[in-house]
Amino acid sequence: MIADEGLPGELADKLRDVVLHEELDEDDEHGHEEDVIVPAPGAKKKKKKPKKRKPAGSKAGTSGSAIAPDMIVPEEPSRPSETPDQTLFWEQEVKKGRLTHPLPGWGLLESRYRPNLDIFLTPSCRNVELITPRLRLRQVRIDDREAIRRIKMEPTVQKTQLYGSPSREDIKNVFLNRYIRSSMPRGSAQKTRNEFVFAITLKDPSSVKPSTGEALRIANRIEHAQGYLGNIALGLEPQYRSPALLPQKGVPYSHPTFAETTKAALKGTMFYELHPQLWGKGIMSEAFTEVLRFAMEEVGVDVMVTDPTEKNDASIRLCLKNGMKFTSTETNNPYGKPQLFHEITREEWWARNRPGREIKSPWEGKEACRW
Repeated sequence: MIADEGLPGELADKLRDVVLHEELDEDDEHGHEEDVIVPAPGAKKKKKKPKKRKPAGSKAGTSGSAIAPDMIVPEEPSRPSETPDQTLFWEQEVKKGRLTHPLPGWGLLESRYRPNLDIFLTPSCRNVELITPRLRLRQVRIDDREAIRRIKMEPTVQKTQLYGSPSREDIKNVFLNRYIRSSMPRGSAQKTRNEFVFAITLKDPSSVKPSTGEALRIANRIEHAQGYLGNIALGLEPQYRSPALLPQKGVPYSHPTFAETTKAALKGTMFYELHPQLWGKGIMSEAFTEVLRFAMEEVGVDVMVTDPTEKNDASIRLCLKNGMKFTSTETNNPYGKPQLFHEITREEWWARNRPGREIKSPWEGKEACRW
């Protein structure tokens, strides 16, 4: 208390209006509070905001709350382990996660399916090729489309074939689609490879000069022998179903043995065509001989069959030159054209080309599969 004796009147009055109040409550659990100014009687009092009580055990500058010492967290009771039979049951029930990528029957070459095509058309698929002294027989590529068109849409070629007069859309959606799909062993409805289609190319394009091509349509003429010049294909037709020819899930696929292809009575067929400006230069003869060897010596076909049309004299001579024998004439095609069927068996081919050697594939039982 400040005494007011001896002070001027006005100052004494002011001091009496204001009282400094200091309060210390040792029993208050909040501890010490700052000094406050108590207003004179009649003055409006300001309400103090109550301080929030801090949880017990908490510290300044930390978040969360501590568990009280008397609180006990119950432990999760241990569960009985599965029996071996139960574990096996759930392993069979639970489907393992894996991505699947579909290949459409049509429209395979559309841009929306290109990522899937890139997955299936692996380097191993693209790199299957056969080599001869002058030729490289490789897999057909998407950029071969225009070269295929020049052959398929040429009337001179259409006279020797059985596909009529295809349109530009047919070149892409039918022929190119089929040729690209043949490079993928699992790309067919049979779930196994049903044909090989090889693009015929020259190792040295400058070694062969195309003829003038005056009898051809201008849009179909070529000036050089570079790139795709034609194709030659090997079709595969098992007469009997054989598990050895089908891949099995989870099992590395090995090349079928000749005994297995014989059991399936695997028949091979050949079709081929070449740009007319390259006829008569021995190119198809060289390709034909190599693909026939590939079918007999590596793939293991039981018999090879060809069916040139009646007036295709060059193709008929090619069959006879390679030891094939004429068997029959048939007209079972949409155009009613007579086809002359020729064939050669595996034993006949080996006796002619590998006399005295055991009939056995170099790939037999190996995982490096050319099937």
